[in-house]
Amino acid sequence: MIIDDKLMNYVLFKMRTVAEVRRKAQMLKLQDEYIDEAIEYLIEAGYLNDEKYCKKYVENVMRLQQSSRNEIKIDLLKKGVSEDIIDEYVFTDETLEFEEQCAVILANKKHKLGTEQLKIKKYLLSKGYSYESVSKAIDNLVDLNDNNVVE
Repeated sequence: MIIDDKLMNYVLFKMRTVAEVRRKAQMLKLQDEYIDEAIEYLIEAGYLNDEKYCKKYVENVMRLQQSSRNEIKIDLLKKGVSEDIIDEYVFTDETLEFEEQCAVILANKKHKLGTEQLKIKKYLLSKGYSYESVSKAIDNLVDLNDNNVVE
């Protein structure tokens, strides 16, 4: 099958989801039949794989950013990844531990700026952190305060 050059360059530039490629093909005003065939070919040839994309995306976020699991989920939903795939890769023990570490880091930053614990809690919850992660981060702040008072 012959793939439109612009569409192929779009796919080869970086990993894409099926939904992203479909949107790009529609922007290029390609026919629906052609789009379906092209996407099917790209999947069979290994250029498109939403599961692989999701796994790599989560790994990159964990390596480069401080995000909650809900933020990651929202980003992936915007990119057109199905919720089943997202749940499989985003809601794991490893990502829970990552989220808890990020919550502690953000809470400590806010605490150093003199922000009250209640405001820190609201901030973290508004960023999509789970209540469990926020509670652990706040408990960590209390432990830090207790250690500083003793010294």
